[in-house]
Amino acid sequence: MFVLVKILLLISLAFIFLQDHKDRQVYVFLFPLFGIFGSYLFFLNSTLEYYLLSVCINLGIVLIVVLINYLFAELVLKKNFLKEALGLGDILFFIAFALCFPTGAFINFFVFSILFTFVLHLALSKLLKKKNKNIPLAGYISLFLMVAYLVSWLGFYDSLYLL
Repeated sequence: MFVLVKILLLISLAFIFLQDHKDRQVYVFLFPLFGIFGSYLFFLNSTLEYYLLSVCINLGIVLIVVLINYLFAELVLKKNFLKEALGLGDILFFIAFALCFPTGAFINFFVFSILFTFVLHLALSKLLKKKNKNIPLAGYISLFLMVAYLVSWLGFYDSLYLL
């Protein structure tokens, strides 16, 4: 069962990556699947109190990030938040992401996945000589998380849940 959950988690992340990268649209059911499988693995590696506290703090962080993005898009950039600044799929992905890790690991993975997204998008834009205004944020973060999970599960890092 444990291995099946890991495989299903990787499959859901892979589909999020592929769909977001190719079409900039992701089937909405993939976000809850990612959240359910990832939170199940986190829950198995923690206590109920620690899990609930971490999830509440992580969701608070996501709320703050989304609110700051909203205010910046609306007040500074004068752009429609959900159409031009951050997609609804990205917000749903952030919520699912918040369920999957303790707060320290979540902050670490969140920050480094955003940096990874920025560097990867710049590199691909230069290599493909293609200017793309939209960044598949949920897709690139999914790719980052697939690598992080695999590094842990293959024994290169002890536990994702100790950060």
